[in-house]
Amino acid sequence: MHRDFILYLLVIGFASLATGIQLVLIPWLATGQLGLSGEQVGWVQAANLIPGALLLLWSGAFADRRGSAGYLPWIYLGMMLCHLGILAVIAADALLLPVLLFYGALLGVGYALLQPLRDRLLPLLVERRSSHTVQHGVVMVSMCVYTCQALGVAVAGQMDRLGLSQVLLLQGVCLLAAALLCRPILRGLPAAVAAPATAAGHSPEPGIGRGLRYIRRQRVLRHLILLVAFNGFTHLGVYLVAMPLLVRDVYAGDAAFFSVLQLLFVVGSIVSAVALLRRGTVEQPGRSLLFCLLYSGLIMLALAARPTATGLALLVFAWGVVAGVSTNMGKALLQQQVADEFRGRVLSLYFLALLGSAPLGALACGYLMHWHGSQFLFLLSGSVSLLLFAAYLRSTALWRVPQH
Repeated sequence: MHRDFILYLLVIGFASLATGIQLVLIPWLATGQLGLSGEQVGWVQAANLIPGALLLLWSGAFADRRGSAGYLPWIYLGMMLCHLGILAVIAADALLLPVLLFYGALLGVGYALLQPLRDRLLPLLVERRSSHTVQHGVVMVSMCVYTCQALGVAVAGQMDRLGLSQVLLLQGVCLLAAALLCRPILRGLPAAVAAPATAAGHSPEPGIGRGLRYIRRQRVLRHLILLVAFNGFTHLGVYLVAMPLLVRDVYAGDAAFFSVLQLLFVVGSIVSAVALLRRGTVEQPGRSLLFCLLYSGLIMLALAARPTATGLALLVFAWGVVAGVSTNMGKALLQQQVADEFRGRVLSLYFLALLGSAPLGALACGYLMHWHGSQFLFLLSGSVSLLLFAAYLRSTALWRVPQH
């Protein structure tokens, strides 16, 4: 494995550890510290996603510009300052709902700028600096993300013992390390910083409209992005809002129990990544993606039955396995289908489909839980997922797409 790819994994690992802490920190600040209601928690999660979603198309076009990857270290440093800022607010005992909304919004902007820039480097690092396929590289990155997120979730679960200040400082240190490790990657791979040249020797014009027209012409990409948007609205929206409220209101759990569930979800994703690495190349990634839709629907129907705490833990673990397979197959399918000159813009639309629909789903789930309760929410989401899977059985758009 080439040195640059190892450094790339380390950058992603440090950033993912900070993200794992954030997975527990923000919802628990909303429910445990501020005692917010379901619709208010929905707004907190939406604030973390909406501002970034609004920037994604622009950030994708920006990622295709020459020299844009040089901003990666600065984005990590900016996110570090966000965590240090909320640390100062909490130390001053000034944490209020508007402050938490602003904090989540700033982090959402950071992730929107970060994702297309960072993921655009992956095919170049894999294809030119190692012997792995892109699908294998996607799974290795996911393995790194899930493992470090699990570590971050485990650390966040010890907030009561370690102290909130120490946990937030650890986030800042991790993001500082990610920023510093970006520099040798960018120096060693100057081609990764530049957009690919055209036949005339000029950079392609990275317009948003040109990227949208490209996607409209690609049938597989169209269906993939539509499916990702559904997953963001239905599955991610349900998970972001329903799980912390379910822990607090139905199971009377604390931050430690919530962090255990988050950890089980991430461990399930790690298990799926290990299984995919052991299996090797999946020849029909689109088919695997569709079966994940089926399994997610069944899991949500099972959650509607109000299982015991042990049953809840097992279902969350299974949901993590399914989400891990779905994420890996979706990203691998996208990377293999898109032309390199449009990669940043297509990646941004992929993340927009996920992160743009997730806040809408979070808001919808928050109000549905407030009006009808968690049981109705899981029944509705699971049933709609099964209906969409049945509809896709009549289409070959994703079912018969081979691995290139």
